[in-house]
Amino acid sequence: MAMTAAAQPEATWLERQHDMGVFMEQDGKVTCQMRVVNTGTEPLLIVKAQAGCGCTAVTYPETPIEPGDTAAVGITYNPSGRPGQFSKQVLILTNTMPKRTVLEITGNVIPTSATLDKQYPLRAGDLRISQQSLPMGELTRGKNKTEYLSTYNASTDTLLVSVHGGNDHLKPAIVPDTVPPAKVAALTVHYRSANAPLWGLNIDTLTLSCEPLHQPSTATVGTADVLVMAQVIESFDDLTEKQLHDAPVASIDCGDRLDYGELAADETVTRMFTITNKGKSPLIIRRLWAPEGEGITVKADKLELKRGKKATITVTVDTARQQGNLLNVPLTVMTNDPERARATVRLVGIINKN
Repeated sequence: MAMTAAAQPEATWLERQHDMGVFMEQDGKVTCQMRVVNTGTEPLLIVKAQAGCGCTAVTYPETPIEPGDTAAVGITYNPSGRPGQFSKQVLILTNTMPKRTVLEITGNVIPTSATLDKQYPLRAGDLRISQQSLPMGELTRGKNKTEYLSTYNASTDTLLVSVHGGNDHLKPAIVPDTVPPAKVAALTVHYRSANAPLWGLNIDTLTLSCEPLHQPSTATVGTADVLVMAQVIESFDDLTEKQLHDAPVASIDCGDRLDYGELAADETVTRMFTITNKGKSPLIIRRLWAPEGEGITVKADKLELKRGKKATITVTVDTARQQGNLLNVPLTVMTNDPERARATVRLVGIINKN
């Protein structure tokens, strides 16, 4: 009776977990084999194998495994429509004690190009970037702000990522700068508005680049530019009642429009308007700004005005740089006037292109 009780199969698994590594979704199904040895004295039978979901399939020998023999269970994972990391379990039932064995597969699926284009539209080689611009919003001069965007390693090699273009007001970093396959890293940007060169809109360019850690490599090197944009404004919250009463007042003689009338298609036309300080304290013209690429140049004969003094603003329009028949370009006037720190003068006219 003792000999009969001892005679039984025994399943010894050489591995119960398998990492399938990193692979492309577009490459299709991936299969691994997990081996089992019958270390008992009677034939081993796999009665049933059951996967946890429809993305995983299992094959196994249906004939008995004799004592001392080795057999393999095949586990196939279908990555279609399932990008990212995964962990799946398979239940194996045998004629042993205990009957249940759980096998596990893990891995990481790199999405198809179509999927990546939606989430990470900007490319620097095999480094994908979530957006091409990083808006910092409005920043009161003297305030700091940190923003970030996401990057993704779309290769099967580890990428070394670097960022260039930092300056006194812009401190970028890649965290981490060594990015494993199918992993993300963050571009963090710390903005110091006190050091920003301009009042109003500041646009800076950061360049991201990547190269594979190992050689030779199938990973693609490349670079991409990310624009960092911030509106640097002035705060008047700490002014006393007396300071507000004595504050400068910017009066623009043309109102909110500077009319050029009818213009020829290929001519350069100049108009002028004045800004008068009708307050008590000195008026400082912080910035005169028109959008780039519109053929607009702006000059002021002085930038600081005492009480009652005027500055003449000269605005030149190159009509050859204008699209269409209408001139309609905003000119931003930034001053230290607490009531009207930012005013818009619209440049208007009709361009005869016939």
